[in-house]
Amino acid sequence: FFFIEEERSKPLSTMSEEAEVVDHLPALKASCKSHCPAQIKEYNACKQRIAKLGEGDCEAWYFDLLHCVDHCVAPLAFKKLK
Repeated sequence: FFFIEEERSKPLSTMSEEAEVVDHLPALKASCKSHCPAQIKEYNACKQRIAKLGEGDCEAWYFDLLHCVDHCVAPLAFKKLK
């Protein structure tokens, strides 16, 4: 590889020199849960059934909820990117 001497002498920037990175995703997910009341209701009902029965899982209902939240978050998340 050939490098121009000028480029090699420049120091690499460090994270401390750059602006702090903020993750907006957790806040967006929390705000989008209100857009998925049916999925939340079904997931909570499943959790109650499982608590009574003592066996099984609510994986399908959880993924339905995640899908709904992600559908809401996606357009908002990409607006925050630079």
